[in-house]
Amino acid sequence: MINACHSGGSRWAFAVMLLLGCAAMTPAEAFYNSQSALGTNTNEIMDDDSSAPFIDLMKMSVPFREARQLTKGNVEYDGYGWPRLISDGGQAGTRFVSKLPAGTIPSGPYTVLYDGEGKLEYGNDATLREHTPGRDVIILDPGKDNELNATLFIKATNPSNHLRNIRILPPGGVCSNNPFQRVANPGQCSGNFLSFEQHSSKIIFNPDYLTFMRDYRVIRFMNMSGITRNPVYAWEDRASIDQQSWGGAEGIRGAPMEVMVELANRLHADPWFSMPHAASNDFIRRFAEYVQVHLDPSLKVYVEYSNEVWNGVFTQHAYAKQQGVQMGLDPDPNQAAYKFYSKRSVDVFGIWEQVFQGNKRVVRVMSGLVGSTAMTKTILSYNGAYRFTDAYAVAPYVYGDAAALRQARSVSDIFRVMTDPKYAHSLPNEIKSIGKQAELTKSFGVDLVAYEGGQHLVDMTTKSDNQHPNNLFYEANRHPQMASIYQQLLTGWKQAGGKLFVHFSSPRIYRKYGSFGTKEYITQPDAQAPKHRALLAFTRSNQCWWSGCSGNTLVRQAKPAITLEAMKTQSEPLDATAPQYEPINGDAPPFPMGNIPPEAAEQQAVTEGTLVTMRRAPNEQYVVGGNALIRPARNRADLWQAATAYQLRTVVNGDIAGSQDLAALWQASWDQQNLYLRIGVEDDQPDVSDSTVPWEDDAVEVYLDADGSMEAQYDQRNDFHFIFNLKDGKVALGKNSPQGGRLPLSQKITRSGDGYVLEVTLTWAGLGIAPRAGHRIGLDVHVDDDDNGGDRDGKLTWKAKQDDAWQNPALFGGAILGE
Repeated sequence: MINACHSGGSRWAFAVMLLLGCAAMTPAEAFYNSQSALGTNTNEIMDDDSSAPFIDLMKMSVPFREARQLTKGNVEYDGYGWPRLISDGGQAGTRFVSKLPAGTIPSGPYTVLYDGEGKLEYGNDATLREHTPGRDVIILDPGKDNELNATLFIKATNPSNHLRNIRILPPGGVCSNNPFQRVANPGQCSGNFLSFEQHSSKIIFNPDYLTFMRDYRVIRFMNMSGITRNPVYAWEDRASIDQQSWGGAEGIRGAPMEVMVELANRLHADPWFSMPHAASNDFIRRFAEYVQVHLDPSLKVYVEYSNEVWNGVFTQHAYAKQQGVQMGLDPDPNQAAYKFYSKRSVDVFGIWEQVFQGNKRVVRVMSGLVGSTAMTKTILSYNGAYRFTDAYAVAPYVYGDAAALRQARSVSDIFRVMTDPKYAHSLPNEIKSIGKQAELTKSFGVDLVAYEGGQHLVDMTTKSDNQHPNNLFYEANRHPQMASIYQQLLTGWKQAGGKLFVHFSSPRIYRKYGSFGTKEYITQPDAQAPKHRALLAFTRSNQCWWSGCSGNTLVRQAKPAITLEAMKTQSEPLDATAPQYEPINGDAPPFPMGNIPPEAAEQQAVTEGTLVTMRRAPNEQYVVGGNALIRPARNRADLWQAATAYQLRTVVNGDIAGSQDLAALWQASWDQQNLYLRIGVEDDQPDVSDSTVPWEDDAVEVYLDADGSMEAQYDQRNDFHFIFNLKDGKVALGKNSPQGGRLPLSQKITRSGDGYVLEVTLTWAGLGIAPRAGHRIGLDVHVDDDDNGGDRDGKLTWKAKQDDAWQNPALFGGAILGE
């Protein structure tokens, strides 16, 4: 756990105290960013993040369990993602650096520290120079292509003392009196030298990253915290400091809360936290409690519910729409989504203010589309939400028109499109939109701020980084005229009535996903980064111009009395030309990261044959995050009348050659006596049974944590692992389940064609649970497949991402008993 204490001192003394784990209480005026009117967005934590925020490169690596091209054989993982068991001839691999321009991080010797016993190997631009137990020295050299790529492989590990806690640390360190500058050795320090190798757990952050970030008053942690498409609901599922990596796919990646608070403290920057869209009230409250205790008390905190809930490409929009429609908030689904977003935002604000005991440090932020004043009016007026809101945030992006940009043949053409008033998102029209929003938000007594903004030259129809017009986009972003665009946008923002402007984003490589970084890599010279220069020039000549900009107390506007006429709203289509794009750095992750998966995926799974007998709902129904909704059994003659079907999509062991090889769905319902499960399986080679244990043949495994405690070990009370043997129709208990008693279930298997349906009835009495609507249980369904005899060929799961559920209930999915 990262902690902070408070004492007096200078700015540099403050930084040093933080480096050693203590936060100094220093007047705001003493800090580099005290009068800055700008903020910055962080990046997603990934192996190709050229902002390189952390000194330990392993924290930005691809999680071992996601690196399927680098991992071979059967691998089992511990609770933090470290491989604890690797089959003979197998390996666990990860990519810890990818496509970084030379100079982003230092070349030369890196120290690899680790606990446990095993064998490590390195690849691409990483080579081993020396080895001693627990410590390797590798050389990172970008080579002739001037691009750094590096991989690490665990070739063998001792199951009783497996390799873990691997840290990949750069050469050199920092001086205790200047943590913003990297030094090579103690001779370069006037204060104490702190090496990265010996002090990595305290230094944490790349000095080059701190140097870049220190100009900004506010840090928006949306990307670093992994908010987009993040289904987290329970506090226990939050990111952990001890995870193998904080990177990975959407819905999984994200820095721990402790690290983000620590970064805000070290930079003396107000943090902007976006709460996960499905997070429980308990999650929100505990997050706020941690911030209240550990954030420097001279800082404010910006609080926002999720990110771009209006944006149809994100599952948080689908979630809000689903919730709003179910609550009957509006007959128009989009309006219902906006109203749910408004309602839930106010709920979140209330929790934070309760924790902060009415302290004025909490800045309550809602957000919407810059070009839609009707959306703004809906969100702020619904149930008088403006009375509980301090700022309304928009994203003023300049690009002109996507179709016109595709016709560009020169950089001059790009800038012409960006500034031509005939295009909806040209510079002059974006400034007009800002003015309309500023006028409207002022009428509600709410500040106008920017959660993102800048240029938006990106064409998401392109398939490669070099496809037209991408190269022109890169060239335009490197051109001095782009600095002029930024200067005019920021000046127009201020003159129109905007306040805090949080640009997008920190340094990142220019690719087909956009050229959003103000630099292309963290150490790029300022002379090569016109957008960065423009931002710095603006903030130094336009210091805080609104009351409450600096300091730890928010100056709130007086809330006007809004007339009924002013609060009237109407349905309004989203601006078809507005940016609605997939996240930078690749495609959305496979289900079940989201809450409402594409219908096509489910339709593919419901093939002709046995599975047709399972009644299919149009969408899998998820509530409060990744929890399946189990509806009551209204009709005992048809237990599945209202039940939806959930598809198994994840291969955790061996290989499954697509849905033609194995496809499976499950359904559930409940009443006061029983929990009912039905699992339907289509298998091209069913009933292969020649092994001594059922899970090595065709079998179904059901995992149940009846009280929803989801601990990392079976509790010997109501954590069960049931294995249904297709060979004899019998059920066995996993060895970690409670033993000796009568099984609390009955089962029936119906075979048809190339498949079967397993129906299971579990008694609540036998599970030791008194059911009620809203009760959460831990649940998972796995299907083992053996097509040719011998050991199984693969395993398909609903929720677990590793084949460790037999001993770790924390890997189960969740399900809520509905009303």
